Amino acid sequence: MFKKAIIPLFILFFLGCPKNEECISLKEAEEIVLYEIVGADTMEWDSTKIRVYELPYMLEKGDTIFTYWDTLLIKDRCWYFLIDTNPMGLWWHPYLHVFVYCGSCYDTTETMSPRVRYWEDMIEIKW
Repeated sequence: MFKKAIIPLFILFFLGCPKNEECISLKEAEEIVLYEIVGADTMEWDSTKIRVYELPYMLEKGDTIFTYWDTLLIKDRCWYFLIDTNPMGLWWHPYLHVFVYCGSCYDTTETMSPRVRYWEDMIEIKW
């Protein structure tokens, strides 16, 4: 009986347990946003053309981002960035929300409102 219980436990413990995924750093997430999405390597920083903001801590699965009209549900642990592609357009124009996940993949969502729940904590990135 004891041997029958050990084998499944051994398999579960060594083969079936999910691995703790090592997450990328904020700096690595910044590089993904700046170079893969914004194209910062092809332009000089100019606050009248584009602005990029980052949240200096990670959001967890189930967290929400509220804008004036939209609620964005965080599907997995991620770094959060907000891109304003028209800083001279006052507040009512499209904004790009970027979620960079632990495995370096990312999602983007566009909304018409910049005001987000974490706005006070966000920091502008300059390159």
